[in-house]
Amino acid sequence: MNPIPSASLLVAAISAIGLVTISAASETAAAPDAAAIRPDASYALGFRAGGNFAQNYSSFGLTAEDIDEAQFIKGFMTALREEKTGVDRDAMQKVMEQLAMMLQTREKELGAVNLEASKKFLEENAKREGVISTPSGLQYEILAPGGDEKYQAPEEGKPANKQFLVNYKGSLPDGTQFDASPEGKPVTMTLQVVPGFREALTTMPVGAKWKLFLPPNLAYGEQRRGRKIAPNSALVFELELVKIEDAPAGQVKGQIPLTPRAQQAAPPQPANK
Repeated sequence: MNPIPSASLLVAAISAIGLVTISAASETAAAPDAAAIRPDASYALGFRAGGNFAQNYSSFGLTAEDIDEAQFIKGFMTALREEKTGVDRDAMQKVMEQLAMMLQTREKELGAVNLEASKKFLEENAKREGVISTPSGLQYEILAPGGDEKYQAPEEGKPANKQFLVNYKGSLPDGTQFDASPEGKPVTMTLQVVPGFREALTTMPVGAKWKLFLPPNLAYGEQRRGRKIAPNSALVFELELVKIEDAPAGQVKGQIPLTPRAQQAAPPQPANK
């Protein structure tokens, strides 16, 4: 028989899976009544599980509309209770393969539509007064000019050793915001970002604020990034370069703020036999 875990171990386990951070003082408090907290705790668990599920699958175009809610809950609870499923494992594997194929086809079709929409948007945007187009296809407006200091590329053969403090806000052409730095708190990044953003960082002066317009090939291309950034989406950023400084020794990667909060995960896989 396995020993019953101590209260401190249970607290650590709950914290580790991201449910809640429990203070040391709470460990010694009287235990809440299980029946009283069951409804709210069940909702909280479901909310967290749904958020994790969305992070894993929205990157492949799966939406709530693709889910039969009753069947989803039935399958979830069957697995949670470790009960035998009434559905044949081979049938489950086949339908998961069909789901993956459906999502792949739908994303490809959406990508083709978005590519045309992005092209049209950028063609019209380039005509606006104040919009500058670079040879790569990046477009930008200067909202604040900044000073004289700019990024200096390292000598040939030497690694880039600079990091950038920036304020930014990312949105789609229709104004839908998908990410932003905390208000009044510049974030740090290296040049491990999408091509259009990297071009801006290495071109704009410190203190400058630009509005960037990235074509899909300078952003995420055919990749989906979470629920909001669909394949072949043009992206719009307000970017303020606050400071350029030496990166800490040994730093390889920096924060990549162009990635929405939802992390990309593996695509839907067939169920194991």
